Amino acid sequence: MKILLVIFLVFVNGCHSRNIHEDIVPVIHGKVLLRVYLVRHAEAKKNVVHVPWTPEKELDTLTVEGQRQAVAIGKFLKDKGIVAILSSPAGRTSETAKAIGQVIGLKEGYEVDPAFTSLRGGKGQDGNQISWAWREKQWALGQDPRPEGGESLSDGEIRAKGALNKLTESFPGNAVVIVSHGDICAALLGYAENIPMSKRYARHNVPTGSVSVFIMTHTGWYVIEEGRQLFE
Repeated sequence: MKILLVIFLVFVNGCHSRNIHEDIVPVIHGKVLLRVYLVRHAEAKKNVVHVPWTPEKELDTLTVEGQRQAVAIGKFLKDKGIVAILSSPAGRTSETAKAIGQVIGLKEGYEVDPAFTSLRGGKGQDGNQISWAWREKQWALGQDPRPEGGESLSDGEIRAKGALNKLTESFPGNAVVIVSHGDICAALLGYAENIPMSKRYARHNVPTGSVSVFIMTHTGWYVIEEGRQLFE
């Protein structure tokens, strides 16, 4: 079996990482199938204090700070050999992906892939829409239920993993950017580190506007860095 030793220089001026694997040089076993730069969308208006009657469409747009974050992410990724950018359909992810693509100068821009959409909410036993607090309560109890008409975190992992596996066929050995949401980022990072589903969000809740890096090989996934925040 071929063993590749991959070293990433993770300390760059103007950058900050949270929950990264500091001082660990991972040994990557097997042939590299895909290098993934997993971006949680930049700061959106729904992530900051806003008036209750703000339209959902407006909440799904980036703040001025979010726009700065997206540009900073693009600058960080510019020399990483990116061949494709994929984004969930949400406005905040699409804006982030577009800014990254423009800074990188990727001719194809970015592509929307519903596989990286945030979890569908669904309804609780009382017939009302579930809240995020409800999900966190279930995970704290060690459960990952699928609400009526919605998705569990496991469901989100399955569809996102399926899309990534297809990308290994389209861009074998290359680097791609995935712009998604906190729940999907947690599901994928937790899968790479073999974390129980119910513990993934608490352990891998990366900040908005952050970049995580993992490598997919025939033998497994290897997290190189998690939750890197970039500043102009």
